[in-house]
Amino acid sequence: MRYLRLPLHLYLLLAVACGTQALAAPAQEDFSAVAQDVAPFVSANVFNAADRSFSQPLSVTVGELSVRVELAERQPCPSHGLLEGEQQATPLRSGGLCKVATLVASAPGHLDFRQVIAALGGGGKGTLSDLNLSFYYLEQGAVLPQVILSGFTGGTRCCLVSAIVGAGDAGQWYAVQLPEQNGFGPPSVVDVAHDGGRQFIFQDKRFDAVFAAYDFSVGPDVIYEYAQGKLNVITRQPRFRPYMALSVRAMPGEEDVPAPKSREVNGYLAGYVATSANAGQLQAGWRSMLARYNPQSSYLPKWCTLDKSAWGKGRMACPAPYVRTVPYPQQLALFLLQTGYITHAQCVALGYDPEKIQHEQDAIRMAATAHWHATHN
Repeated sequence: MRYLRLPLHLYLLLAVACGTQALAAPAQEDFSAVAQDVAPFVSANVFNAADRSFSQPLSVTVGELSVRVELAERQPCPSHGLLEGEQQATPLRSGGLCKVATLVASAPGHLDFRQVIAALGGGGKGTLSDLNLSFYYLEQGAVLPQVILSGFTGGTRCCLVSAIVGAGDAGQWYAVQLPEQNGFGPPSVVDVAHDGGRQFIFQDKRFDAVFAAYDFSVGPDVIYEYAQGKLNVITRQPRFRPYMALSVRAMPGEEDVPAPKSREVNGYLAGYVATSANAGQLQAGWRSMLARYNPQSSYLPKWCTLDKSAWGKGRMACPAPYVRTVPYPQQLALFLLQTGYITHAQCVALGYDPEKIQHEQDAIRMAATAHWHATHN
């Protein structure tokens, strides 16, 4: 079963509702750090493959924004749309006929916006098994609301796909895709800092299957905010520091946290250290990782001490005697640097200078290769 870490605001809501030891309720002073869910002004389900009778066109007006969803049977299957990219147009669907959903939006001072949303079906093969719309005012002071489209692609390890469509101030329209996530249902909109803002919290999928199997990977929370057609990452803003600090405190108490030294613990620890860095607690998170990580993980990267020129004709892999394993702390530090969770200076302070590591590996490879040539010629 996949180790799923809920975004913190959902985890704490479950804690309050369940009152279990596994989901212990937070201390009173922590409630001000819990992200508040924001309800949509209007929401609607347009299509649901589980209920064959439920499939209806939709027309909704919120404020001065009017939105219509058209459904058309036996249309050429689209190669892309608001909720699907070209990579989702599978060979089985290519050239075939599909049920196609199209969004039409209108607002004063704007030409009508019209674009295909996606093909609808049972999920998989490039179709969505459901389609939902939600209306929010995502920007403070905005005259017009935005519409959030969302659907489920079906299949294993997948996928809530969603996008925002909004009208700009100069007569233009914006269509912005949100990050794909596991699960289904419309994405939650939250007010993280209790200041009237509107944010999304998604897990960073760059951590998937890097340090442990996909089912045991834990990505840190990433906070996004929509503004004038752009989805901005704002996780490190000071106003969200209490949320991140509470997340660090809550993570060890979550259900199904892997045991120290277990085969899946490195995936959890990567998310924990990244969250600690976001909370300004990198050193404490790092010390906790050092006491718990598995040094024998099969997900540790390898490097070769022998230059490819000496591998031998036709050999595609490094000879076994020359394979070296990268220690987990080094793997994690360099990954956190690459993904922006720590700075170069922080990486060096942890004991992992990228340039020095590369220089040392190059020197070892040069010496080993020279020795190989000297003994094989």
